[in-house]
Amino acid sequence: MLNWIWLGLIVVALTVAGGRDISELSSDRFRNNTAIAFRSDTTLETSPGHYTARVSMPRIALAQFYDPTEISSKLPDTIHLAIEYLLNNNTASGASLLLPQDKIPLWQDMASGQGDEKKIIGQMAIREGNLLFTPEPVKFRILAKVVNEGLLKTAETAVNIALGLIGVMALWLGIMKIAEAAGLVTLLAKMAKPIMVWLFPDVPPEHPAMGAMLSNMAANMLGLSNAATPLGLKAMEELNKLNPNTGVATNAMCMFLTINTSAITIIPATVIAIRVSLGSHSPSDIIIPTFLATVGALTCAVIFNRFIQRFFPIQPIKNNG
Repeated sequence: MLNWIWLGLIVVALTVAGGRDISELSSDRFRNNTAIAFRSDTTLETSPGHYTARVSMPRIALAQFYDPTEISSKLPDTIHLAIEYLLNNNTASGASLLLPQDKIPLWQDMASGQGDEKKIIGQMAIREGNLLFTPEPVKFRILAKVVNEGLLKTAETAVNIALGLIGVMALWLGIMKIAEAAGLVTLLAKMAKPIMVWLFPDVPPEHPAMGAMLSNMAANMLGLSNAATPLGLKAMEELNKLNPNTGVATNAMCMFLTINTSAITIIPATVIAIRVSLGSHSPSDIIIPTFLATVGALTCAVIFNRFIQRFFPIQPIKNNG
């Protein structure tokens, strides 16, 4: 279901972006392939063949060239800016219109659509003391931004984080295996057994579901969510064997899901790994805050679950021994 939701969001984003781009093209917002004339004030040769022209244009003329609503009346009466270009055999090429300090949203959208937020790329011609600047066409800029900066960049970030997790996750999973072989998981299970009997009175103490739940909780305490997932699925499978009404969650299932969701975390290994992969200077600083937060969350969750079970009871689990 979640995959369908994500797919729907992606389709909606692409549709909205494409619709806005088509609207810009149909209204010719950027006046693609149309030259705009600037008055040449001064021209300097910054290096052989490279020139910088100081140009100006009345705000009224700019408003007449584009949609008047796009040009703010707060702009100065005369807009001054610069055009950098190459000149070879009296032929201008490689022109760039440098955006003025006075922000013009339309020009900023054109620049970002071309890939550089500080200048607009185009072609230039010199006629009778005026500079005719023709920007490169801007098409489907919003759709390109959604795809490049949204979808592709997010996918790249996900891959980088996943690769960065490999080392740390391998370390902690290895430690978990060593702890399991050394009996640490079993020790934690024995220590938690009296509490488990109180939390799950309808589950026989020696039932396989109890062991699966204890292993899941031990993995969660060490912050090994990936390792805890299969143990949690196994615990739910065993609890379902005690369920007289298949398809209806029992008190034990609800309590286990509550504990699994708000489990106490002693060592948040996964989060530490993510912080390491993102360049955190002190990735382990979250251990104490995480422990306190999860203790509080688990306490509130168990109390609320007990309250619901008391006043809205579910048919007890049938004890099969």
